[in-house]
Amino acid sequence: MGKFEDSVWISWEDHRRSRELSKAFSAKFIPLVYDAPRWKRYPYLMSKTIACLLNNRSKLIYCQNPSIVLASLLVIFKPIFGYKLIVDRHSNFKFEHESSKKIKWIIFHWLSRFTVKKSDLTIVTNEYLKEVCESYGGIASVLPDKLPNMNLCDSKNKLSFLNLDNGFIHVMVVTTFNEDEPIEEIVKSIELLPENFRLYLTGNYRKYCDESKKNSLEGKGVFLTGFLSESDYQNLMSLSDIVLVLTLKEHILNCGAYEALSLRKPYVISDTNALRDYFKKGCVYVKPLASEIASGLKTASENREIMVNEINLFIPELEKNWESRFDEIVRFREEAL
Repeated sequence: MGKFEDSVWISWEDHRRSRELSKAFSAKFIPLVYDAPRWKRYPYLMSKTIACLLNNRSKLIYCQNPSIVLASLLVIFKPIFGYKLIVDRHSNFKFEHESSKKIKWIIFHWLSRFTVKKSDLTIVTNEYLKEVCESYGGIASVLPDKLPNMNLCDSKNKLSFLNLDNGFIHVMVVTTFNEDEPIEEIVKSIELLPENFRLYLTGNYRKYCDESKKNSLEGKGVFLTGFLSESDYQNLMSLSDIVLVLTLKEHILNCGAYEALSLRKPYVISDTNALRDYFKKGCVYVKPLASEIASGLKTASENREIMVNEINLFIPELEKNWESRFDEIVRFREEAL
């Protein structure tokens, strides 16, 4: 890896994309994770990050954005420590708040432009976002997620909420219960599906409902799994018949779709330009409405074998495309930094 063999990848969350990309770039992955309110979390993580810079003295730093605070901190310290900075921005641009007059969003978008302009390279997931970065005065490259290695699946590890013996069609719904997910429409879709469908929503459901509603939903075939360990998460996906991953935002490529591809699972995703442009086979596109979600899940269920065959043909295309884009970034890094 030449002059950048001592590079590090700093992240303020333990995110799959960062884990995969740090490995691909042969960078030491340093996830600095601290679960606390922002007024405690930011000072703590900022001090840990500065300590990391002092301890490693790397010539090249990669970082994940989000967090915009982490990216800003590393931009500020760049001339002091003399490192080069590559920011994996992927899709954290918050375009929906661009015209907001709130001081929070005014600061965010100022920092957004500042960090893109002052970083040596910003990595994003699609061409539209690359053009946005260039309009900010920065240099950008496109690199979608690498297909993950889902190697923690273990058929001996049973999931208590998953009944595999009664001919159900199991749908894993990759959710975080954030505002960009149509949770209510997903839940409503069960009423429009055949009785043998079961939906399993991952993530912290307490953002959405209490235990009473959770129990009520189970009677309808909707199971809120809560946060799952990595092995349980992979097991649920490997045992599911279909994976559902939806977003209300444009310009986002969902991690769950890559994970479904890696496990050769038919997947239902949002009907957005960015997703249609990248995920071209083995999937069904739907609008964020209960009727469309139900229709998409039924279509996926009826065409599972065809969709799996499409995925098997599609994966080599994706891998070839990813390697080509990855090589471009490596060449840029070696020649320009």
